[in-house]
Amino acid sequence: MHILIPTDLSSNALNAALFALELYGAEGNTFTLLHCYAMPRHGESILWNIDDLMRKNSEEDLSEFVTSLRAKLPGMRHRLEMKSERGYLPEVISVYKNRPNAPDLVVMGTQGATGIEHVLMGTNTADVIKRGGMPVLAVPAQAVFKLPKHIILTDDSDPVDPATTRVLLDIVKSTGAMVIVLRMINEDVHVGPEEPSVCSFEAVLSAVAHAHVYMDGEDLAGVLDDQIRRSDAEMLAVVHRERGWVEGLFHRSAAARLAMHTHVPMLVLQQPVLQ
Repeated sequence: MHILIPTDLSSNALNAALFALELYGAEGNTFTLLHCYAMPRHGESILWNIDDLMRKNSEEDLSEFVTSLRAKLPGMRHRLEMKSERGYLPEVISVYKNRPNAPDLVVMGTQGATGIEHVLMGTNTADVIKRGGMPVLAVPAQAVFKLPKHIILTDDSDPVDPATTRVLLDIVKSTGAMVIVLRMINEDVHVGPEEPSVCSFEAVLSAVAHAHVYMDGEDLAGVLDDQIRRSDAEMLAVVHRERGWVEGLFHRSAAARLAMHTHVPMLVLQQPVLQ
């Protein structure tokens, strides 16, 4: 598996990188650490080649970052690659998606004490989720790694391509986690043994342990907030569609509610538009 780990060289980014290395381990995986640098506006430097200088500085900073990473995991045998790229992160990641050996997953740290609130608003992480086209694991600053035993997966009842869930299933199979499928219902939806509700994920989850939870209410963030507490979940998984139910998570009020659980990483699966 190829995991891309963008870094701004911060402690949050270091925490996310450590989380990725511990979650996936060394065997059969490649981790690419990516640092992006942006050129000054045209005209700010005309006498010397600032691009070469910025690339050199980026490479040196990235090397120091890897040294810090190795110090946190003594004896690590992970295959690490370092890349310094000119440009803004969302655009660079979009390019990586179309390269040979494209990443299977992007792992990023969230910014600041507000954790998931920053994932869901106008940050690099949000831009990568919305525009990068690849699955993203957003790791809050306060996250402490432990193997997930309970993963909440939101179900909006719309069709899901089995390929969309591959990253989630890899995590579930390697950790033995229970998937808790959370379905929002309203008074017009009947759920009972004589008329079971259709689950978008039933076929793809058939080989792993999973359970269903049905909750009502219009406040998606509030429902997730409650279910994270009830199930003691270590990870939240959502499907990002071009337009859909989960888009409500990207509003400020919803993000503020989720920010209460800054220790819970969020896996965002990308569902292309089905024809």
